[in-house]
Amino acid sequence: MLINFGKTEKLLNYYEDQFTPCDQCGETEVTYRIVQNYFYVLNIPILPEEKFTSMNCTNCGYNHSKVMSENAKMYEKLSPTPIYLYTGSIILAITFLLFLGMSLYTALFSS
Repeated sequence: MLINFGKTEKLLNYYEDQFTPCDQCGETEVTYRIVQNYFYVLNIPILPEEKFTSMNCTNCGYNHSKVMSENAKMYEKLSPTPIYLYTGSIILAITFLLFLGMSLYTALFSS
C-alpha cells in the first residue's frame, strides 16, 4: 500500500502594487504573491510550514521569491493562514482524545 505524503504550497493571495519599483527594470507594476507551504498525508493538510512572498514584475517578467521588504511583510500580515491547513492535526488530536477517553472509561467502569 502506498501512502501519499509530502510538502506542497498554496497560493493565499496576490496583490498588485503600483508604487513599488521593480529591482531590475524600475517600472512600478509589481505583483506580490503570498504562498503558504504545508505538509500533507493522503492529500489531507497536516501542518502549515512557512509563508513567503514572491514578487513578479509585469513589465520585464522579473521574478524573485522570498522577498523581505516592508511591503512584503505587510501583505503577509494581510493574508492569514487558513484554518483548513490544520485539518489533519485536528483529526489526529480528536482521535487521540477519543481513544484516551474510551480507555479511561473502560478502566474505571469495567469492575
